[in-house]
Amino acid sequence: MNNISSLLKRFFESQKSNTTPYFEANELVSLIDYFLDKDDAPNLKTVIELGNELYPGNIGFRISLCKTLVALEDFKQALKLAYDIGIKGNKDIDLIRLECYCELDRHDEMIELIDELTALDSPYLEDAVFHTACVMNDMEKRHQDTYHFIQHALTLFPDNLPLKSELCFNLELQGKTKEALNLCRELLDEDPYSAEIWYMQGRLYSLCADFERSVDSLDFALTCISEAEDPDLEYEIKLMKAYCLYKNENYEKAISIYEELTSNDNFENPEIEPFLAECFMNLEEYEKAYHVLKPVLGNNDLEDEVSVYGNFIYCCIETERRKEAIDVLSEALKLFSNRILEYLSTLNMTRERLTEPYAGKVSAAGELARNYLNSGVHNN
Repeated sequence: MNNISSLLKRFFESQKSNTTPYFEANELVSLIDYFLDKDDAPNLKTVIELGNELYPGNIGFRISLCKTLVALEDFKQALKLAYDIGIKGNKDIDLIRLECYCELDRHDEMIELIDELTALDSPYLEDAVFHTACVMNDMEKRHQDTYHFIQHALTLFPDNLPLKSELCFNLELQGKTKEALNLCRELLDEDPYSAEIWYMQGRLYSLCADFERSVDSLDFALTCISEAEDPDLEYEIKLMKAYCLYKNENYEKAISIYEELTSNDNFENPEIEPFLAECFMNLEEYEKAYHVLKPVLGNNDLEDEVSVYGNFIYCCIETERRKEAIDVLSEALKLFSNRILEYLSTLNMTRERLTEPYAGKVSAAGELARNYLNSGVHNN
């Protein structure tokens, strides 16, 4: 960390003084990795341009640039650069080629390269097939091709547990939940303290709507991991546990976890607040639900904006904020038309309840909503 701090200081000082800095090729690679991790496109572009100027033929820099293009999902340019580098038997280059072939749906060329590495008895063949299996699963398409690829890979490396985990995930993606659960139990027999496998089992039980078993599996996953080891995985496990508690109507415990997750500044998930609000609503704590939902109205990243608007309107009514309810309804009608009224119907929100008198000055937006409701489009 001290090294990157020193590099960043030099980098930003050169920008302030409008001078061209000098960095070793490996230092530029470190800066590329840093800015890529921070999703800092402007500074990343500056470092790449500097590297192209200083080290146009440096293999290490060009491979790093290749990886950057992959991370930016520019697979065509990444593959072109990998060809241009032209090194045979280089692990980094071959893994990049395999990933690009998968992402560009050039399946035959991917298989051809794997066959070449197999024929050469490549020392990184096992890494190559595992990397390819992960990429194919992450794409979440060509499930049958991925399944057959992993099955073949397991004939080459039958003791590779990560490959078996990818097979389990592939079965999950295919909707073969019971088969995936059976394989997951086998994996736990071989590696009983793997947080990832316990998490996978918890996720599979949730897909079967067996939320009690899911919570038990997720609890055990949390005992197998510490935040320092893998904060991302711990966050995902807790998120899944909160959802299962919510589905199992254990709202108080779900609220406790959701509130812990929202207080973590290192992670952002726009879906947490809607679930947290629904927990409060199920406990008839509408004031708390109102304050949770208000800041997230209009967030286009939400999977189901209609329910968020509908729940917010419901909470407004329950907390005697009728003017706000009608104003927000008028906005929701423009965004979602009849869908918002259909959703309010599921909450037993009747036309009469929405249009009964409310305190405060009647706004034009409120009148629009009232006229729409009184038109008879909303049946109840």
